[in-house]
Amino acid sequence: MLKKYKDKLLALLKPVQARPNLDFGCHNVVVEDKNYLMCRAIVPDIAEMLEIESAVYAGDQPWSYEDFEKHIQNKLTSLYIVVRYEDRMVAFAGCDFTYGPSEAHVTNIAVLPEYQHQGLGLMMLKTLQTEAKKYGCRHLSLDVRRSNLEAQALYRRAGFKEVAVKNAYYKDEDGLEYSYNLVNRNLKKRVEKGWKKIRI
Repeated sequence: MLKKYKDKLLALLKPVQARPNLDFGCHNVVVEDKNYLMCRAIVPDIAEMLEIESAVYAGDQPWSYEDFEKHIQNKLTSLYIVVRYEDRMVAFAGCDFTYGPSEAHVTNIAVLPEYQHQGLGLMMLKTLQTEAKKYGCRHLSLDVRRSNLEAQALYRRAGFKEVAVKNAYYKDEDGLEYSYNLVNRNLKKRVEKGWKKIRI
């Protein structure tokens, strides 16, 4: 009996190979009473993504055209989504599904300043959480500047928890790593129903 449970546990812990997520098409989404169109990014979107990046980072562009192009074209292990309002791109986010064994990593998330605080960041994070779980990932991580308290508050609202400090990660500043557990999100509900956790 014990061997059967150990075999199941080992199967769960085995790294999952990334699978293509080719079924991510365009979706109409409503966020705070506004209708948006969310689609998988394509290479022609990069020019607008760079404009958003520049607006968010006060003229700086941490990622180049080539950086975005590499991730967008790699449809087997990466997903970039763009959000449009009345045909204008207002936000984007990206995720690498093979960052580590069974771990996905949010590589980018940006919302035009005039569209911030309207729920778009949270909606994109929830979308990436869902897609990472479909891939079979067990964790979703991201990095943030220690000084970016606003972004940290957003990540905590999305269920992420701070797990590490990365010294001088941004060259001029420490980074914080946040992680989201994709596997046991319903454990609390199960415990509330009176289910017992079995230790192996």
